[in-house]
Amino acid sequence: MTCKVVSKCLGSLVNIGEIKPSPRALKMASKSSVDPRFIELLLRESDELLLAIPVKKLADEEVIGVYRFSRRPELARKVLEEYPTIFLVIRDGMLWSDAGIDSSNHPPNIYSIPPRNIDAVAKELRNRIRELTGKDVAVVICDTEIFLVGSLDIARGSYGIEPVDRGFREPDLYGKPKFGGIDAIVHEVCAAAALVMRQTSQGITVALIRGVDYEKCECGYSDRVERDPRKQAKALKHTVKHSESSRNKTCTQDVAINN
Repeated sequence: MTCKVVSKCLGSLVNIGEIKPSPRALKMASKSSVDPRFIELLLRESDELLLAIPVKKLADEEVIGVYRFSRRPELARKVLEEYPTIFLVIRDGMLWSDAGIDSSNHPPNIYSIPPRNIDAVAKELRNRIRELTGKDVAVVICDTEIFLVGSLDIARGSYGIEPVDRGFREPDLYGKPKFGGIDAIVHEVCAAAALVMRQTSQGITVALIRGVDYEKCECGYSDRVERDPRKQAKALKHTVKHSESSRNKTCTQDVAINN
């Protein structure tokens, strides 16, 4: 199910006309050409601001092919004039574009905001479905995220399903230990559901997927997937350090060979 319909059901909606931008929001808006009221909402809903991506500039310079993916490029340009910059932020330990704040499929000036503890929402939905129907189903709450080559639906929360396949080191077809096998099951479920739900005017907010062979679990997405920003930063630090060490070692070897 989509994160947006969850926000609607929970009443997590904001009229942007009622938002008063702070001095910081006004300053950021002047640099990004984004509505300062939206910036203010973004700042309130973000734990950490990482990047501001000038999407319109990248599209105009054909760095990314946004206009190629529109049946009406002239209207696509107008959309990018309204949303020329996308912000990447950390929210509840996850990476989000624009903190998940979204105005699509809402009346004018209305924006939806994702709930903070999405696993808890998924658990509540699962329990309610079981109470009403007697069916034991897993619930996965999905959100659309941007990529340079398009968009992809990913899981923001889940309950009742092992989010990640624990197949690391399991034997492959030839009995060799597999360096892999850690399929992101809940993300794959969301990607499959997106083929039905889509994004524009279809109005399909829930998809029932049958036949998936999954491991049941009284757990949520955050119970299995590391979402501590400090640990993520530490992993990145070690990765950068290792890359620099490898590069320096390669340069040293090149010098020795050339000499």
